Amino acid sequence: MKNEELIRILNAIADLLDIQEVKYKPESYRRVARAIEGMIEEVFDEYKAGRLYEIPGVGEHIGEKIEEMLETGKSSYYNTLKKEVKVDVESLRQIPFLGPKKIKVLYKILNIRSIKDLEKAIKKKRVRELPGFGIKTEETFLDGIAVMKTKPKRYPIENIIPIANKILRSLKRYKSVWKIEIAGSFRRKKKTVKDLDVLIVSKNPDAVMKAFTSMKGISKVLARGMTKSVVRLENGLNIDLRVVKASQWGAALMYFTGTKDFNIYLRKLALKKGWTLNEYSLSEVGTKKIIASKTEKAIFKKLGLKYVEPENREERKNWV
Repeated sequence: MKNEELIRILNAIADLLDIQEVKYKPESYRRVARAIEGMIEEVFDEYKAGRLYEIPGVGEHIGEKIEEMLETGKSSYYNTLKKEVKVDVESLRQIPFLGPKKIKVLYKILNIRSIKDLEKAIKKKRVRELPGFGIKTEETFLDGIAVMKTKPKRYPIENIIPIANKILRSLKRYKSVWKIEIAGSFRRKKKTVKDLDVLIVSKNPDAVMKAFTSMKGISKVLARGMTKSVVRLENGLNIDLRVVKASQWGAALMYFTGTKDFNIYLRKLALKKGWTLNEYSLSEVGTKKIIASKTEKAIFKKLGLKYVEPENREERKNWV
């Protein structure tokens, strides 16, 4: 069993234990899942080398569960929990903005166990009545369910370039916008793109979000916050806008440009040096001392690599 599968099951176990009101154990499982996320090595290899219990957070209880998964490819403990609770936490957590805390509330108050149950409750306008939810939450959940049911459309990049340029021109007009760039597959110059990821550095995030969510051509504002907003255009294209700090610009641009495999490759190189790399910075593990974060090139240099152009981050042969 690969690390990704272990992480998925450990987090699901934590969610189910949360629903059962079990104390302490849920966070223990999530702590181990986070530790595995940061590992370079496969857990299976560490297990065979006798180092399973050296992974942070792995004690006798969780260690036994991991051993079973590594040896058999399944977890009897997880299967038992699913039979006891009967809540499809894995499917529910795929819905944007629906995390374990909200899943627990939905189950405890409305007995929602699946996406189908959630749809029914929303149609009856019951979800909006829950504390911490509301009409906007219902709309967001329905949008997320719709996306899950239909394969996301990809758009030819030549059709998206004019839209991207219009967005850039529109937001650059504001004096509070210091830096702006479109990341993701658009920056990697893929032939098709699913959505646009816009990054901005601004001294007035609220004004930027207001301008962004009121642009012409928007059919729906899916989310609006102080540092992140999401809109859907009339042609169905989703656009994510994130406001980041100037000191974090390089790390954020690198992270949101991707690809996922390229980011994992860089993260593993950082870990070998005793550092950690995420969307905020390249920093020392433990002390959190910043090594580099302001520019992509500075991060590449610290990692001992030549700068890799965004369009070359698709294939591994271009990295090494």
